[in-house]
Amino acid sequence: MPRDEIPMRDRILDILLSCEQQEWLSGEQLSADLGISRAAVSKHIAALRDEGNIIESVPRRGYRLISQADPWAADDVQKGLLTRSLGQGRWLWLKDTVSTNRVAVLEAMEGAPEGLVVVARRQNEGRGSGGASWLNLPGSLTFSVVIRVNWPADRLAEFTLLVQEACTAAVCAAGGPELECRAPNDLFLNERKVGGILIESLFHNDVMQWAVIGVGLNVNTPHDAMPAELAETASSLYAQTGRPFCITAILRNILEELEQRIG
Repeated sequence: MPRDEIPMRDRILDILLSCEQQEWLSGEQLSADLGISRAAVSKHIAALRDEGNIIESVPRRGYRLISQADPWAADDVQKGLLTRSLGQGRWLWLKDTVSTNRVAVLEAMEGAPEGLVVVARRQNEGRGSGGASWLNLPGSLTFSVVIRVNWPADRLAEFTLLVQEACTAAVCAAGGPELECRAPNDLFLNERKVGGILIESLFHNDVMQWAVIGVGLNVNTPHDAMPAELAETASSLYAQTGRPFCITAILRNILEELEQRIG
């Protein structure tokens, strides 16, 4: 394909990929090399982030690529996935949605089998505990999975704790740090919130018929991508360790750990 027919954001990504690790590239240089305005560079960087590429930006230093977007297909997660049912059937991969839990709950109510997974690059109305909102930040993992197990209602708190423990074990298995589980359903690292869990379920005669487990985990979110109102309370695995992690591997690990604990 002639160079002038390559989409501008792909040209920017190629330039960032060609840089040495940890090398910064100024917006001014990108603007001059590509013949576009600094504002256009910023717009294309935002589009690349929306596609799942993790790009850090610092004033007077420029941009650097932390990690390229993970492959966006269920096949990539299913390769080597050691589960009986979770993630072994249908997957819904969404670029943009209201809430992965809302989609998964509707699917469960329609009879979706155990193991259905809904993953989103971006959700607009993500929820946490007590109805609080959950922002879907660049470089985060956001998904929901349908579970069908006969848990009694009085063990729901234990159910939530097992999900938290599955997430912490999954991060460790991917070479990440050990997270702290905090009630009612949060995950912390170095006193900063990095993840949350939302469980919605249907009970009949105090026995669970199905549950939708929603997980939001800030994996490769750069510190500069944190909203100002969250900068002192929230963070990500990358921001706290300085190392990017494979989101696909963490998702695979969470499904395996969940099935071992709950299935």
